[in-house]
Amino acid sequence: MYEPRSIDFGLNWWIWRARGTALLLVVAICCLWGWQAWQNRERELINAELLVASLARAADSQVDGAMRSVEFLLDEAADRIDMTRWPSTEHYEWFRARLTGLPEISALIVADADGNVAGATISREAPKPSARKSSIADREYFAEAKAQFPGRRFLVGKPTPSRFSDRLSIPLVRALVRPDGSFGGVIVAGLVPTALRDRIASVVIEEAGGAAVFRHDAVVLARVPGQDEFVGKAFPNTPIFQEDIPRRRVGVSRFIAPTDGNDKIIAYRSLERYPLVVTVGITKNTVLADWRRQMVFQAIALGVLSIALIAIALLYDRRTMAARELTEQLAQSHLTLERQVEDRTAHLAAANAELEHFAYAASHDLQEPLRNVTGFLQLLARRYGGKLDAEADEFIDFAVKAAKQMSLLITDVLTYSSTGRSEAAAEACEAAPIVKAAVGSLATAIAESGADIRIGALPSIACQPVLIQSLFQNLISNAIKYRDPARPPVVEIQAVASPISGMVEFTVTDNGIGVEDQYLERMFGLFQRLHPRSQFEGTGIGLALCRKIVDRHGGRIWAESKPGHGTVIHVTLPS
Repeated sequence: MYEPRSIDFGLNWWIWRARGTALLLVVAICCLWGWQAWQNRERELINAELLVASLARAADSQVDGAMRSVEFLLDEAADRIDMTRWPSTEHYEWFRARLTGLPEISALIVADADGNVAGATISREAPKPSARKSSIADREYFAEAKAQFPGRRFLVGKPTPSRFSDRLSIPLVRALVRPDGSFGGVIVAGLVPTALRDRIASVVIEEAGGAAVFRHDAVVLARVPGQDEFVGKAFPNTPIFQEDIPRRRVGVSRFIAPTDGNDKIIAYRSLERYPLVVTVGITKNTVLADWRRQMVFQAIALGVLSIALIAIALLYDRRTMAARELTEQLAQSHLTLERQVEDRTAHLAAANAELEHFAYAASHDLQEPLRNVTGFLQLLARRYGGKLDAEADEFIDFAVKAAKQMSLLITDVLTYSSTGRSEAAAEACEAAPIVKAAVGSLATAIAESGADIRIGALPSIACQPVLIQSLFQNLISNAIKYRDPARPPVVEIQAVASPISGMVEFTVTDNGIGVEDQYLERMFGLFQRLHPRSQFEGTGIGLALCRKIVDRHGGRIWAESKPGHGTVIHVTLPS
């Protein structure tokens, strides 16, 4: 160990290099993230504008359709009415029949050029003669219709309580023309405000956003929500009527709505045929809700990333400083280097000893309790077998088999992990005795299965005999295990030496059940099983062990197979 020395910030600037780079990187990432976040925010707002614009177009169509049907009725009525003969029973009945198909019209009245109402109010009910002379000369819509004649013959009045029904209605006025072309009076249809409300209700995105129909002078004719609260009120100071509509008939505006104080995106459309404006809105809170949620998550992630970068840079700078100081110390003393080498060697030896201890613990300390468990389970099966119910016997049998399978798995894992640890050099060996030894170790399995093992002429190879015997033992064992029950197993071991490559290619051919092409590579993986354990026993380590042994000898192993006809395992080993 050494004492840390004081740092000269002027000369040793390099110890801050990683932290400075990380800080610049964090700043750049934050700037990029901020720019991207702003772009995403604007994209969300633009998408919202497109949405409300599309809905405003639909509301425009709905309101225009409602107004056209009423205007068509009033135009037809104006053509039929002759003020010199009005009122007439025939005309009353015609009007009543037409009102049946227009439930949005509450009533009709006809007034002469002086505003005096001619005849009774026309409604779906039978006409009732009025006891007194009525006049609408003082009504704003009458004065407006008379003043604008003949330039405009159809207009929409402000919502007004009707003198004839005591209900709020929107007067739709059509000027009547005398034969000489002069102003002859008006016919007024009382439009129920809820009719317009129902027309725009389908385009409302949210209650806080709302939708509305205005007159050209910003008087509310219908609104969802708040119909009763806002109908008849005027909002001429909104940006839509102050700035937007004078410049463009159709558009989208962003502002804080005076009706409810919400910050909104509002699409507006002035109807082409009528002095009306429809609006559809959505609040920015709704539009940006997902965006804000994403920003919070991204900000947290960015904060964690920034902290991680700075922490890594700090560690890197500290390691760099330590490395420099260590390099200086190594340059000053070879003795220090030797001590460090000795310390590392001792550490490696300790690690190897610990690994050997782990192997011993796995083979002894783990197997011993497992053997006890297996023994007691088998004792339980012998003592109480048949005395309990069938389900209990089945459970005990399952437990015994599982314990045995675990023992086999631990043994195979130890074999796999220990394979190749030996540093022994390869030696020249005759392959035939090694293969025959492997066959001999499988004598019981060969006898039980009736297998025919055929060994051809085998050359000498450079290998570790113990590992190669394990290789062939696993390959022959697999050939016997996965035999076709319809015929006795036949296993042939052949070899061909190649002087050019300096390798010997062994083939282990069987007539078993075979393997599909898609599994030929997968079956060499660790713990890979192609069949259920109930059909074939094993742990799925055998072929993985074979590949490890072949790789250690610098060779290759692969398989060819045809389902139902058998498998050929190819192995190359140095000659």
